[in-house]
Amino acid sequence: MTSIVVIGGGIAGYCAALGARREGADVTVIARAPGATALYAGAMEVVDDLEAVLKNEPHHPFSRLGMDPLRLSTELDTAVPALLLALEKDGLKVEGGWRKRGTYADIHGLARPANVVPATVAGGELKGLVGRRVSVVGVREVGDYDAASTAQALKELHNVEATPEEVSIADLPMGASLTDLYGRRAPSVTNTRALVAYPPGFTNLPDGGFELLASPPSPHGWRLQQAIGLGAVRAEVDGVQVDGARIVAAKAGERSFRANAFVLATGHYIGGGLRKDGATSEPLLNLGVFHEGKAVTTLGSRLQHLGYLEPAQEFRSGLLTDERLRPLDEAGRAPFENLFAAGAVLGGYDYAGSCGFGVPILTGWLAGRFAARAGR
Repeated sequence: MTSIVVIGGGIAGYCAALGARREGADVTVIARAPGATALYAGAMEVVDDLEAVLKNEPHHPFSRLGMDPLRLSTELDTAVPALLLALEKDGLKVEGGWRKRGTYADIHGLARPANVVPATVAGGELKGLVGRRVSVVGVREVGDYDAASTAQALKELHNVEATPEEVSIADLPMGASLTDLYGRRAPSVTNTRALVAYPPGFTNLPDGGFELLASPPSPHGWRLQQAIGLGAVRAEVDGVQVDGARIVAAKAGERSFRANAFVLATGHYIGGGLRKDGATSEPLLNLGVFHEGKAVTTLGSRLQHLGYLEPAQEFRSGLLTDERLRPLDEAGRAPFENLFAAGAVLGGYDYAGSCGFGVPILTGWLAGRFAARAGR
């Protein structure tokens, strides 16, 4: 049986494992620690306008796949349901799809777009709340969340008939934070005729209850990371063994993980897939790092100035890949024929934009499948 090692325990690594297993491969996922996935606020944006991405963003990971919109759509039609099914099996039920986007309120009452959300959030889609009565639950002991302000924002911004209802949790100290609510059973409310908006973290929501989206640190992120981390090997890959143009093993301290092919899904700065020490670099294999198609080592202070004027620009730097998601060196060549890359380690897109989850989901899914086929 073909063996695949996925390096990285975020959503891209999870989807790479799904894709490789779909092809019949035996998969080992090696995760150093939770990365940016654990900061997920509850709303997954997959893609807004696929055709516009392909037309206007030549360095976007989707564009570099060399697929037309129809084929990419077909791949997304397979990858996203596979992800939803796998997450449910691993204990986290999520709902939605990449072709439909809704808006959901966060703990401040502001609208956030999403294609996929936890089932506990889905009941709070804002269009479905217009004209409805909603009780916004506040906890008297919690000091970093104001249900009255959230209810006011829902009313003024979204035409939702929202009113605050404060409850008390006796064993919480005054000045507790939202994170102290995590894992507690949802308290009951007096207005049983209204829908109920809870701050995130509670369990056993009643009928008609839903969670608001979070701000980091996020209970939604903790739950997602817990689900995707099941079965992963906890270790830090600090080197590889190479035989010509092939990687034959990933090394983690004294341990060695041999495989037919490898998927690099190590994330951006938070996950440790990229390192910024002057210029951004890829620390494990010294792969090429690019910004809008140009090697960052050739851009000098120009890129630093651009990042100063617009900080989000530095998050568009990352690896470039060929049409099979093999990462390139600075000369534009794929140095390893059995190495594939996926997720936030890739450059050319807005890390926190409308494809924020679409890139790791689709590139992870495809990288896993490409790796499995290459290893046969």
